[in-house]
Amino acid sequence: MIIAVLSNATSFEKKYIIQQNLYDFLGKKYKKIYFINIRNIFNKKKVKINHEFFKKKNVIFFNPKTINELNKFLDKNSIFLINNLSFQFKHILFHYLVSKKNIFQISFDNTFQVLNYKIANWTHASFLAKFKFLFTKKISLIFYRILIILRIINQIDTLYVSQKKVFARYKVSHNKKTLFIKKYKKIKTTSVRLPLIENKIKKSEKYITFIDQNILHEDFLKRGHVINKEMIKKYFLFLKIYLTNLKKKFHKEIIICLHPSSNHYLYKKNLKEFKICKYKTEKYIINSFLVLFQASTGILSAIMLKKKIISLKSTIQGPYAEARRLYILNRISLVNHDMEKNLEINKKKLTNELNNNVKNYEKMINKIYYTNKNSLSIEKIIDTKIQKLQNNLY
Repeated sequence: MIIAVLSNATSFEKKYIIQQNLYDFLGKKYKKIYFINIRNIFNKKKVKINHEFFKKKNVIFFNPKTINELNKFLDKNSIFLINNLSFQFKHILFHYLVSKKNIFQISFDNTFQVLNYKIANWTHASFLAKFKFLFTKKISLIFYRILIILRIINQIDTLYVSQKKVFARYKVSHNKKTLFIKKYKKIKTTSVRLPLIENKIKKSEKYITFIDQNILHEDFLKRGHVINKEMIKKYFLFLKIYLTNLKKKFHKEIIICLHPSSNHYLYKKNLKEFKICKYKTEKYIINSFLVLFQASTGILSAIMLKKKIISLKSTIQGPYAEARRLYILNRISLVNHDMEKNLEINKKKLTNELNNNVKNYEKMINKIYYTNKNSLSIEKIIDTKIQKLQNNLY
């Protein structure tokens, strides 16, 4: 049996990092994990894979160029499939192909992320984007469910959810009596706790780490936010002044961990005083005295590790980035600094405030997520399920 992830990702590095603990665990235990890249089948612009990044990660990429090629792969292999594809029209064919082979499938809902569906798809979307959202997600979902009723597409075997409110909504919907057969056979909880991160190298407090969100992120620009060269220049100037100030106050090295989509040259040119890296965010968070972020949902790792955290406001990034940042702040109490203002930082007062927030992390996490106390981790759940399927198979 092979372990595979069905994916239409535009960046496999980003996809891997979001669930790195899970993929590292599966790759190590089962020697390899397949990423089935379906994007190249219908898209003229092929996905570029950074093979150097995946060199020691036990990941094998299968890049079918045609449906026939994908079909042959699905035919000849016994597969445990992680299928997080949406139910949009563009993905229905792939759901059909997997169903035709009766492959066991699981999905998980934003297991280690803090996201808001409404902010992303409605509140800060243009009229055209809203229409597209209704057509591609809502109407296509009805069509998908009709195909399930007709037994053309199989239900996904299990959906695992980590957020308590999200799970409650799914359960209410799942228990409603309706003509439509549900998308999932079962809906279960999974722990948000990051079990592997605690077993890594010893935590230290050597750095102040800034988690970049990409000043030119496509998600910001496609929502109508216009950013010109002058604004970019100001953004980097404000950030440099703020980081330099922190460095002087705490005498710690500044590390800038770039978003996978960020232009390394652009950041190096404007922030040459600091160390800049990609794909090493978790490593530096583990060894940080202080972690800074703007709209990155990856901040959850720092919270789990009980790191001191500051949320940085920047109007230059636009309203969507700010809405995402505030969504996180409304759920987790963190120090909030406007980096575009000339702040006078009182080291003692700031340290006390940061330490007090750290004490409350556990309470806040337990309010939002299922944890190890009341649910298993996604790694343990998947591992147990794979073992059972393998025993039945052989």
